[in-house]
Amino acid sequence: MTKKTGSPGAGRRLRALAPRALAGRLRAYLDGESSFPILVLFALNAVDEFDSRTFDVLGPEIAKSFGVGVGVFGSITVLVLLLVPFVAVPVSWIADRWKRMPLAIAGAAAWGAFSLATGLAPILGLLILFRVGSGFGKVVNQPVHGALISEFYSPRARAKAFGIHSLANTAGAAVAAVLGGLIAQAFGWRAAFFALTVPTVAAIALAARLREPPRGRFELLETPAAPPLGQTIRRLWAIRSLRYQWIGLAYTAGSTLGIGVLVPFFLEQDFGVRPGLRGILLGTGTALSAVAVLVGTTVAQRKINERPSAGLRLLCWSGGAAGPALLVMAVAPPLAIVVVMLWTVMCIFAFVTPGLMSITAIVSPPEIRSSAFALAGLVALAGSGFSLIGFAIGNNVSMRLAIGVMAPIFMRGVLYFFKAATYLDDDVERLDPAHALKARSTAGEESVLLETKGLTVSYSGVRVLFGIDLEIRRGEVVALLGTNGAGKSTALNAISGIVEPDGGNVWFQGEPIVGESPEQTVRRGIVQVPGGRGVFPGLTVEENLRMGAFLIRRDRAVLQERLDDVLRLFPRLAERRGQRAGSLSGGERQMLTLAQSFLLRPTLLLIDELSIGLAPALVSELLEAVRAMNARGTTIVIVEQSVNIALNLASRAYFLEKGEVRFSGPTAELLRRRDLLRSVFLEGAGARAGRAAAPPRA
Repeated sequence: MTKKTGSPGAGRRLRALAPRALAGRLRAYLDGESSFPILVLFALNAVDEFDSRTFDVLGPEIAKSFGVGVGVFGSITVLVLLLVPFVAVPVSWIADRWKRMPLAIAGAAAWGAFSLATGLAPILGLLILFRVGSGFGKVVNQPVHGALISEFYSPRARAKAFGIHSLANTAGAAVAAVLGGLIAQAFGWRAAFFALTVPTVAAIALAARLREPPRGRFELLETPAAPPLGQTIRRLWAIRSLRYQWIGLAYTAGSTLGIGVLVPFFLEQDFGVRPGLRGILLGTGTALSAVAVLVGTTVAQRKINERPSAGLRLLCWSGGAAGPALLVMAVAPPLAIVVVMLWTVMCIFAFVTPGLMSITAIVSPPEIRSSAFALAGLVALAGSGFSLIGFAIGNNVSMRLAIGVMAPIFMRGVLYFFKAATYLDDDVERLDPAHALKARSTAGEESVLLETKGLTVSYSGVRVLFGIDLEIRRGEVVALLGTNGAGKSTALNAISGIVEPDGGNVWFQGEPIVGESPEQTVRRGIVQVPGGRGVFPGLTVEENLRMGAFLIRRDRAVLQERLDDVLRLFPRLAERRGQRAGSLSGGERQMLTLAQSFLLRPTLLLIDELSIGLAPALVSELLEAVRAMNARGTTIVIVEQSVNIALNLASRAYFLEKGEVRFSGPTAELLRRRDLLRSVFLEGAGARAGRAAAPPRA
């Protein structure tokens, strides 16, 4: 008798090699980065989709068993949509401060339990409760998984990783649609939830083996720890491309939610499609969308690597194709055309979603990235009303009209994403660590305090600044010179947050500040002195000073100490402390405005037209006060048309002409550029080259 050898061992080796081969291919697809993290997150995301898609596909049967129509059934879905983001925000707050893998595992356990409970629900009230509970469990997927993918994978592979993660939705939905439909047709809809809960347990066991990644591996941590929630929201809203994506999301999310609920009812009511065939049709479309994810995400990743805005525009054009497809689906009489259009829309959605997730990740600071994903869901609540409109139309008029109404709503959202693309490249640059390194230089006063790059500003469509670059070092005085209308004051306004730039960035102490309000920039230590417009005429001098010191008003001892210091620096104001500001001369009002800024002890002082229209004696006093402020460590940028004044204060200057920087360097060197200074040159300035000038004479 011949003993068989090799076959069992070979079989075991083949079984062992199969996962390794898959992991190897995934690693190659991810440019050599580890495949295990995304496989784990894929599994968790897929089993989440089992529950969601089964509930959608079997909607008509579930609704009938509880004696309700599409309006009530759709409202359950919207209720979950409304409640879940409010849980997502605190979950993301925890995720930004604590380990994220335990949160991911806990969420999977929660939705698995509530999915099982859905199949056991005896009455409508408990069904609603269990669906809300399932939604609360799934709340971890977008904020927690999104943040984990961003830490496990570098930007060059991140879109692909999000694509694989999104593919889990596709795979999970396809399996759930087919198996859920067949199981429901054979054993009833409840049996489908029992059977599809089992894979969740296996996914949780796999997730327990994945270790927590370090936070901020690939992008700049703007702050050492996540800030309070209110500040987090303000910082994320200040990211212009993210803001417009969120607005667009309200339209696109609301319409896609409506479409997802309406389509199964549309197939059942208009074409008589039963659960088994309905599951096969939706499952086939979901399987086809897997190809769109794999092929499309590779293209999107390449575009994002070349230029992030190009990647987003590609996604926008792709998403825009869904609108016409929805309209055709709404009017086409044959089932075959409806199904083809449905599959087209599903493929487009599958292709676009991971790319958008990747773009959210690359513009969100790592320490608040989970909150960025969670708040996106909260912002999407604004679009829930669109889906309710669709449900009402479908319930009372027709499913075709309901789907047709969703198409223009979706397209409106796509236009906002196009708007976001105009800001995306600048917002990606916000997180470049190079700017923080300049600010944290060990060279002391040579470190960069303020930096602008490509700063562009328009008023009512008319461009005023054309991409100016400024670099202000700590402790210096810099003059911003130029002709009337050159954009000097606009540059200060863009730095202090009075106007928001169309493009470019501003970094203060290495942190991006574009999009922040003037109140926020003042709290950072940036104070702007507007020329002759900074006082309240009806208040006394002292009342104006106290108003200007709003940041320190609660600390009475500090406030009084600084008031005394400022009044010593400006004895003219001390003499008039009880006098109304409206009765002061123009120079005294300017002095009062300057004194208000001194009370705040700013890190950076922006002075707009210090000397305009003032008598020489007052100008001399103001110059001495500014020098004293600089001697105490305040960095100063002063806008001046007078070259004499600039030379009295500044060692370095920028010259602006028609919204562009024409010169940057030492002020003495600027004096040799007669071609630039001809329109603003004051007689006698050339003779003072290389030495400080006296104040101008009347």
